[in-house]
Amino acid sequence: MAWKDELQQASFRGVPFHVDADGGGGGRRGTLHEYPLRDTPLFEDMGRKGRERSFTAFVIGADFIAARDALLEALEAPGPGELVHPTMGRLMVSVPDFRYSHSKQEGGMCRFEISFVESGELRYPTARVATSQQTIAAAEVLEESSIGAFEDVFNIDGLPAWASLDAVTAASDMLDTLQASLGSVGGVLGSPVDVLQDMLPDLIGEPYTLANNIFGLFNKAGAVIASASRFVQGYSDADAINYSRAFTTLRLANSFGPVSRPASLTATRKRVLDNRDALNALTRRALLTQAAGMTGVMPLPVYDDAVRLRDETMAALDAESMTADDTTYLALVDLRAKVYDDMTSRIANAARLREIQPPEVMPALALSYDLYESLDREGEIIARNRLRHPGFVPAERLKVLSE
Repeated sequence: MAWKDELQQASFRGVPFHVDADGGGGGRRGTLHEYPLRDTPLFEDMGRKGRERSFTAFVIGADFIAARDALLEALEAPGPGELVHPTMGRLMVSVPDFRYSHSKQEGGMCRFEISFVESGELRYPTARVATSQQTIAAAEVLEESSIGAFEDVFNIDGLPAWASLDAVTAASDMLDTLQASLGSVGGVLGSPVDVLQDMLPDLIGEPYTLANNIFGLFNKAGAVIASASRFVQGYSDADAINYSRAFTTLRLANSFGPVSRPASLTATRKRVLDNRDALNALTRRALLTQAAGMTGVMPLPVYDDAVRLRDETMAALDAESMTADDTTYLALVDLRAKVYDDMTSRIANAARLREIQPPEVMPALALSYDLYESLDREGEIIARNRLRHPGFVPAERLKVLSE
């Protein structure tokens, strides 16, 4: 096929025209830096120039005036339009300049000199909601309202010495439980528990200071390890530690439920139990604040793990809101919504889990290559499935990432 047979009918915004000659131009944008006493200049490249297309074109025929007017209208219309180039196909272009002319020698014809320049998509800066920061902010609001609620209820003024001692013992037992459950986890507790225990006799009469110190035990965002995974969407030891810390913190809140109450109570005994309940509620909310805040800063590389953590966090916040005062209730509901929005938006493109069964016992390296054509995913397979020996992956159902 001859090259002339492959030429396309030129047009702009659907208005056809004929082409005598065409050309173009381009290059690179930049700044030329020339320095004193240096022979070689430096050209600072700032990107490609817009490609230009130029045409020597014409319309002809008995109705050339109507064709001319149609092309003039298309060339003067605002915004970019589609150019059909005889050899380059369809292009989106704008028209910075054109000229047209008539002559008596070429009756029934109008000539055009048209310059086109490529036109990209008009993009404006887009606002994006900082969902993680909103979660952290909502967790801080819950902390403030929890401290306020504790201060409103916890009070040993006017109580006998044994009642004050009961409050100290309850607080000490609570700290022992935190140390036993979270001390081995690592990272969650940022301040020494024994220091606060030594201060309890002095703090027990200062509810606000006591509550602040209990919240101050937690490491907040410092409890999260930034994922050091070498995989693009992989699963590292850091991810496993983050999930373990979050789940342990979340589930520990169940250890601090309401105290049982006998059918009849003296006024003093009621206040003692009210203090215990207030201390337990404060501890639960401190743990929930810590766990929810961790979700806002921890990497979420695996969809299935993140959904499990998200749903358990929301269920715990829901349960706590059933017994909260009005102010704390609103803080809990808001934190629940922020956790959901943040985690749901961040896991949209996370890797999914799938189940496989190796055809035979094989090394984890071989399975990694079979699944991903990479030897680097061995550790991920071992960690997720808690394999005993990397050289002998059993021919059983395993969970692996989809990509």
